[in-house]
Amino acid sequence: MYKTSLLSVSPNLHNLYICDLLGDKVNQNSRYPQLAKQYIDTVLQSGDGNRAATNTQPRLLTLGQLGFGDGHEIILLLAALEAANLQKPLKKHQTRVHISVFEHCPINRKQLEHQWQQQGLLHSDHHLFDFAQALLKCEIAAIEGCQRLSLLQNTFIIDLYQGSPIAQAKTIATPNQQRISHWFALPHTSQVSHSDHYFSQHLLWQYGRISADNATFLAASSNDDDVTTTIKKQLALCGFLHTTSSQSTDDIAIAERNALRQQIRQQFAYNPMPSLDSNDQPPIAIIGGGIASASLALSLAERGKDVVIYCKDDTLGQGASGNKQGAIYPLLTPENDSLSQFFQQAFLYSRRRIQALIDDGYYIGHDWCGVLHTGFDLRSQTRLDKIIHGQAWPSEIAFAVNPIQATQLAKVDIHKSGFYYPLGGWACPFELAQASIAKAQTLTKVRILYNSDIHSLESHSSGWQLFSAENKHIATHDQVIIASGDQLTRYKQTKNLQITGFRGQVSHVPSQGELAQLNTVICANGYLTPQHNQLHCVGASYVKNPQHLDFCPIEQHENSLKMQQSFPNSNWPNDIDVSNNDARIGVRMVSRDHFPVMGCAPDVEELFARYAVQKQSKDKPSQWQRYWQTTPAPIYDGLYVLGGLGSRGLSSGPLVAECLAANLCGELSPLSSDLQARLSPNRMWLRKLLKGKALM
Repeated sequence: MYKTSLLSVSPNLHNLYICDLLGDKVNQNSRYPQLAKQYIDTVLQSGDGNRAATNTQPRLLTLGQLGFGDGHEIILLLAALEAANLQKPLKKHQTRVHISVFEHCPINRKQLEHQWQQQGLLHSDHHLFDFAQALLKCEIAAIEGCQRLSLLQNTFIIDLYQGSPIAQAKTIATPNQQRISHWFALPHTSQVSHSDHYFSQHLLWQYGRISADNATFLAASSNDDDVTTTIKKQLALCGFLHTTSSQSTDDIAIAERNALRQQIRQQFAYNPMPSLDSNDQPPIAIIGGGIASASLALSLAERGKDVVIYCKDDTLGQGASGNKQGAIYPLLTPENDSLSQFFQQAFLYSRRRIQALIDDGYYIGHDWCGVLHTGFDLRSQTRLDKIIHGQAWPSEIAFAVNPIQATQLAKVDIHKSGFYYPLGGWACPFELAQASIAKAQTLTKVRILYNSDIHSLESHSSGWQLFSAENKHIATHDQVIIASGDQLTRYKQTKNLQITGFRGQVSHVPSQGELAQLNTVICANGYLTPQHNQLHCVGASYVKNPQHLDFCPIEQHENSLKMQQSFPNSNWPNDIDVSNNDARIGVRMVSRDHFPVMGCAPDVEELFARYAVQKQSKDKPSQWQRYWQTTPAPIYDGLYVLGGLGSRGLSSGPLVAECLAANLCGELSPLSSDLQARLSPNRMWLRKLLKGKALM
């Protein structure tokens, strides 16, 4: 269909797609062939601001689409991208696509599958069967907000924004470089019953804000007359071009777009965004060897960036990421607030990331067996009930179960109701880290320097200098990301980050008796996993600011009691035997608001120095509130932090790393400006200053 044209970056590829890929099927599949051809021609003529290819990275084409519909257009785009890139063995001749899709009515995998079965797309002999299956495996959920889907070895990225398009578009961070160059609107979006959702004047200006100045916009219909004159005038007023053959842009419209971009920058000016100066950068340094570090290395490698990882241990995942089994499920709140929405996005992305690595042949111990969440006392049950009844949760995210249903899911007696996360499960964190690095090393130069304990960092005119405990200079890098787990606050530049270490001891118990039948992860007073290699994981302890990481018999005993306390009327908890003293201890870094930390490393000393000036001044408090709102918070240039993942690193780490990589490379981020501000390492101080409150 029309979307496939975007990948045809030359007339030959255009002919390949039309003649060789789909042949006569193009007319069968294209519901609006004339407009499809017009869109093909538009993109073929494109020579706009999309990022050019490098030796390690294909050309990047950034697109927008109004309406997801039945997803058929996306499938055809997938098919065409694969066909086009197969003809070009060199990466610099290939195309990478990033498409932002806005859909007012959220849809999930089950609905898509039902539609495609009726259309015949899921017959194994259908020429688009593999691409339909690939999209189904993404497990699209009917949640509001952005879901990032990565397909075809990450050469095809879909940011699916579901819910009110205006609510979604107005919080998208303006990318530094990769703005949308071509828009296409599905026919239903311009119909009277839908057009207010997709084509309001305010919304079109927001589309313009995240678009290139010479971006084209085509609204599809079976009959061009169906696209109303009003919509055409609105598109023209907002400066969108009909084809790339237009010789000039509307200066007034571009000025209005720039004003909107400046408005967003001012709104979030206090939170400076990470960025690289150019595409031709020396290797980026990452300090750390866990999930955060490995996920970031992979996301950067997918964008053609070389990376050097400094790992203090002799292998990956020896910190908190070293557990054998970690639960993966979203953190929900009764209000479905920003934290809840972030974790739904992050959980789904993490699941996709793990599954994609497994599909590529990398081994990661895992089981998408679901997660059963129950209370364990009156307080926890009251809290859980508030979550269950607080929202009409999509069933693919979570649904309530009674005791009988809970028992059927768990395969052991559960004498209480609960909340079930059907897409959840468990995965091995350190195997995820190892697989991520192994994948990254197939894409670019990713080196791991083991037994490299970076003791300090110093800013120098040549970049950031890294030193050992003996004050030996190890290396110098322009860009350094500290992603070192419980070591995140060891440096003078990061010692004041407002995150706290909590010790966690996880016990490994043999699979025996009724316990061996456990079929899902249980979260109650602690967590318990189904067996893997004849062992279950149960725990974990939660000790603030631990003094040591030695084995603790008391914590081991307490772990043995967690399930008995949670399910006192069941017999299977008695099969939990911790007497072998098999356990693992790690430290999880936790923030007070439970968000991770991601972004530019804050210069806290300079922040307090400015605050001292504020306290001595006689200015009105509102003047300083305005100052902190519109002035970028002080940071260390070229130094970033990624961590504070708490006990949910498996669920949050991959998406936060993807967001940081996208920011560094000037691409559209999967997280809104508001969510990124909530992840900012500066956020705890800035929240007070923005409200006119005292810092201490």
